[in-house]
Amino acid sequence: MYGYDLNMKFCVKCGCGLTFELKLPRKFEYKSELNGIWRYSEVLPKTDVMVSLGEGNTYIHRSTTLGSELNVDLWFKDETTEPTGSYLDRSSALATSFMKSIGLNSITVYSKGNLGASIAAYAAKSGLKARIHVDRSIDMGKLYQMVAYGAEVRIEKSMEQNPKTNIADYDPIVNEAKKTIAWEIIMQLRGPPEYIIIPMGEGGLAYYTYKALNEMKSLGLLGGEMPKIIGVQPEGCKPIVEAFESGVEHVEALEAKTDIRDLMVQKPKYGKAALKAIKDSGGCAVAVDESEARKALSELARYEGILAEPAASLTIAGLKKLIKAGSIERGAKVVCIITGSGLKDTRTLRMMALESPGISGVIRDMAGGWIGDTKLTIMKVLSSGEMYGYQIWRELKDRYGLNIRIPTLYQHLKELMEEGYVVKSRSERVMGRIREYYTLTEKGLRAI
Repeated sequence: MYGYDLNMKFCVKCGCGLTFELKLPRKFEYKSELNGIWRYSEVLPKTDVMVSLGEGNTYIHRSTTLGSELNVDLWFKDETTEPTGSYLDRSSALATSFMKSIGLNSITVYSKGNLGASIAAYAAKSGLKARIHVDRSIDMGKLYQMVAYGAEVRIEKSMEQNPKTNIADYDPIVNEAKKTIAWEIIMQLRGPPEYIIIPMGEGGLAYYTYKALNEMKSLGLLGGEMPKIIGVQPEGCKPIVEAFESGVEHVEALEAKTDIRDLMVQKPKYGKAALKAIKDSGGCAVAVDESEARKALSELARYEGILAEPAASLTIAGLKKLIKAGSIERGAKVVCIITGSGLKDTRTLRMMALESPGISGVIRDMAGGWIGDTKLTIMKVLSSGEMYGYQIWRELKDRYGLNIRIPTLYQHLKELMEEGYVVKSRSERVMGRIREYYTLTEKGLRAI
């Protein structure tokens, strides 16, 4: 056990994320006079300041269509209605309040997207100066939010060059606020569901859901069996799922190949803790591919009126996969946590619109001309960051099943450069040969 240190994020022995050990009250008092997450302030780290934009107390929907089709009692905990469209607004409220309480006047953030956009808003509200480090693969909608809220944004070539920050997705103060989702679910349903399904990147939401349930149990507020926690990851980045399926206790780093950027975490800091949450609750971990997530995203919007981002729709895709496998029984009461709004992910919305025969041509014309499917796929590959020709060719083949000749690839790249969608970003000499790297222009980013 360590004393609190703002700059200490991980255990010095194992490298895992840390958690606050809070002294629970003898009797929990729900503070109805306060708003949102602050109604649960007795089970959160103490702060002298309460910064709020109205986060928390989000609606829980009962499914009108998908639940019947899947033969389960399905509910959606809808975090898309948070102030900046993400469940991380809960975390930003607590984090900025804590920073103000200890006398800081600025906050530095490392973020893949949602946390940075959220912290930028709450920093603006609290009077903190926000500096946010992101990489080039960030979703444009989230980047626009950060800039609009007045944050100082720095684009890093690679987040492996992780700058020293005082807030990140794996920060213990960020994760404590995530407990309030589980508290609200139990309060709103007047009891526990049988399953809670959660998307996983760092694994923090899975573990802190488990921590909240245990706190409720200790306070005598949760009777009977604990809900089973199910964690879902994208097929292209599933280190926690791999560990669960292998029956091991430690999560090993895996190469990340997914377009679902908020969940693109190769070595999750709360991976071991998430495994414990899943196993101790009798749940499981499952991976779904991106096509399943996109289909679930579309169904959630069309049949339930909830526009989610791909990381959030993973819960629906995971539920469908587990029902098909017989792992979730008919009639079970299930809550899927929908963690973020699709309005922030302009790339996915555009790809969905391009699949609509009546509007795809108009959208392509507005983007500056007609772009063929092969070129669009090449640009989608480059949206992850700069690459050289052979890397692009391998990604086209391995991830998208597109097998084209290398000379054909270079012809497409030449045409994309002529049209202003792609540029050569740099060159380097490798074993006597010149290797040229390509990246998307601003026009190219808009086009996809």
